[in-house]
Amino acid sequence: MKKIIKTVIILLLVCLAVPSSVPAKERIVQLNLSGCADCNAAGRMERILKKTQGVTKHTNKGHGLLIITFDDEITTLNIIIDELKRGKLFVQGEAIFLK
Repeated sequence: MKKIIKTVIILLLVCLAVPSSVPAKERIVQLNLSGCADCNAAGRMERILKKTQGVTKHTNKGHGLLIITFDDEITTLNIIIDELKRGKLFVQGEAIFLK
């Protein structure tokens, strides 16, 4: 009986020690932003998204259209939108999830 308990404990410890092989879930979202008319908006957007943990890629398509790739285990769309708001960049309409 003691051998079975030791085996179970060892298996549990191994399961806890081995990192999960489940990859992070990558999400891609399209946002329409206002506040992009002034000449400094692109620079602000770049700085904000580079500092936001979990954002792995972003592309400014022009005219307020922004494509953002992020790891949803590190950040959420709401956090990204809040960070953009702090930089005076506001999302217009609904976010469109591309992936």
